[in-house]
Amino acid sequence: MISWQARALFARMWLRRNKRFYADPAAMRNGLPRHQEPKRSRPPRRIAAKFHVTCQEVGGRPVYTLTPPGGPSSPWHIFHMHGGGFVESPEPHHWRFAGRIVARTGCTYTLPMYPLAPENDHRTIVPMIERAYDRVSRETAPGDCIVFGDSAGGTLALTLARHLYERGEPQPRALALFSPWIDLATDDPLSLTIDDRDPELGVSGLKQAGRWYAADRALDDPHISPAFADLTGLAPTVVFIGHRDILLPDARRVAELGDAAGVPVELHEYPGMMHNWIMKKIPEARQATGELLQFLRTAPTALPANSEGGTGNDRADNP
Repeated sequence: MISWQARALFARMWLRRNKRFYADPAAMRNGLPRHQEPKRSRPPRRIAAKFHVTCQEVGGRPVYTLTPPGGPSSPWHIFHMHGGGFVESPEPHHWRFAGRIVARTGCTYTLPMYPLAPENDHRTIVPMIERAYDRVSRETAPGDCIVFGDSAGGTLALTLARHLYERGEPQPRALALFSPWIDLATDDPLSLTIDDRDPELGVSGLKQAGRWYAADRALDDPHISPAFADLTGLAPTVVFIGHRDILLPDARRVAELGDAAGVPVELHEYPGMMHNWIMKKIPEARQATGELLQFLRTAPTALPANSEGGTGNDRADNP
């Protein structure tokens, strides 16, 4: 059963016409100035008042790190690449979710404000993400680094992990993907079927955003869409998805790719839930957050990469 809080949230989204931005490419382009406002790339006042927030620049872009006011009580350092189709700055729920995780775990939590499309594409977005990860993870053991990615951030998370493997660098402790978008063509028949029931995303708008990100590369290029990549050697992964999300086939694709590559993938499908529902203020989000933290506590710890570019894994004590 879907909670009344979730039903009320869905109703508000339909009344506010949240789907407009992704329903039509022209509406997306017209809405870019509002969705890319600089103030959206800064932590809200409530977050800044409750947590210790620091900012450093990487490639001229701000990278924010949250810690508990008394300092971290966990060795974990979470590196979260926000979603928004590569064209949006973070939503308030991204910051609230970061605060929720920091409050519950005592960890360090970093969100890089990567450059956005269409002014930028994968050629500038991915290098900035990787430089930011390299800088903020230097003082953290690989077994305590955790990579989050929601929506478009799912592509960035898998791309980062694949590049780490290809360079023979350690994998993070785990990957956590929330409503991941990993096939930028967004042409799965199931996505088209769900489109009318998804209160936030639209196939047409995502297709446009995917083309902006890909620039001159094909959308089925593994360097653009991880749905066509080999995930061999990647860290254990947990995925959360709802059945009212047009990205449902993408989430299932992560599990298929993990099976093919021998990577443990734990897939959590919630009937009736919409895009990025885990970050909302609903009972289903609280339940899923508990499942997420349980996965992270029991995930194998990534060891230094071997000479062939792979990683070894061993069980670690919980923080």
